[in-house]
Amino acid sequence: MPFFEKRTFYCNNSETFTFQRKSLQQTTNRPQTDHKQTRSGFVSVIGKPNAGKSTLLNQLIQSPLALVSQKANATRKRMDFIVPFENERIDSQIIFIDTPGLSLITEKDSNLQTKSRHTLNQYMTHEAYRALGDCDMCLFVVAANANDIVFYTEFLRKCTKPHIIVLNKIDKVQHHQLLACIRQYQKFQQHYLALIPLCAIKLQTRQKDSLLLEIASALPIHPHFYDDSLASTTLLRDIYKEAIREAIFERMNDEIPYQSDVRILTVTEKARLVSISAQIITEKDSQKSMCIGKNGATIKALGKLARIKCENIANKKVFLSLQVQTVRGWSKDTKKLAQMGYRRIE
Repeated sequence: MPFFEKRTFYCNNSETFTFQRKSLQQTTNRPQTDHKQTRSGFVSVIGKPNAGKSTLLNQLIQSPLALVSQKANATRKRMDFIVPFENERIDSQIIFIDTPGLSLITEKDSNLQTKSRHTLNQYMTHEAYRALGDCDMCLFVVAANANDIVFYTEFLRKCTKPHIIVLNKIDKVQHHQLLACIRQYQKFQQHYLALIPLCAIKLQTRQKDSLLLEIASALPIHPHFYDDSLASTTLLRDIYKEAIREAIFERMNDEIPYQSDVRILTVTEKARLVSISAQIITEKDSQKSMCIGKNGATIKALGKLARIKCENIANKKVFLSLQVQTVRGWSKDTKKLAQMGYRRIE
């Protein structure tokens, strides 16, 4: 019978939540021994859109909490995920920070006082840069099938923290192409702690353990920041919001995933049922009509997919009530963004 550990989300008010998942280590709650080092710290996951950052995090935490999509720029807000890792030498707690993708790391992009054409994009850029400053180290995720060495050199100019390069999507290239890609980054080996090739979507136990060990070994010697039963410090309603947004990215085409958002109205948890009331926010009435569909067919299909995703997180039945509302210009208005949960940028 597989070993499971109970993990708990940190939430405000009465919105507490527990779920079970396969444990990364069966020794998480074992008493410490004198020869083990206790290390803990924050690790920002940085990379271009569609580099596979969220896919990698879901594999590491063994739960579908981070939004994953084939479409770029799906992640909008930073989310924190806690992964315990322990071996014979180290007892560690790694707090991963998932961030929106960065297309370029330049002085122009980092000048947040410059008025942005799209305020939501400005917010996302701000979140990614803030994560660079708030962490103990970085995980630089890059696709092996992308020629992103220039992006990495820009990253080096901005990042003063220790970092590890994760060369993702190695299944998309042939062996000689992978070796050529590795040689490109090896020219900068004095700057990074390690370079780890892997395929996040098919992450092997050996690769996972190697990555976690490299990260844990580089973290500061420090007691655990959180109880080991916590899986995330992110609010429960935000995790459900991302699950519904993921369904929108999977079901809807064109501009709707990028010009829509989700507002969680209420979350009520009972012993065997979670009731969620949510709104899908669109920019235009035409987008609202597309989300609803003929005779409500689209919103029904969308709601079913989103409900299944929420149930996978909650490990119990979910009743999901979805409405669609048009809020014109929400993504370009700082006040409306604040109402949607995106902190205002001064």
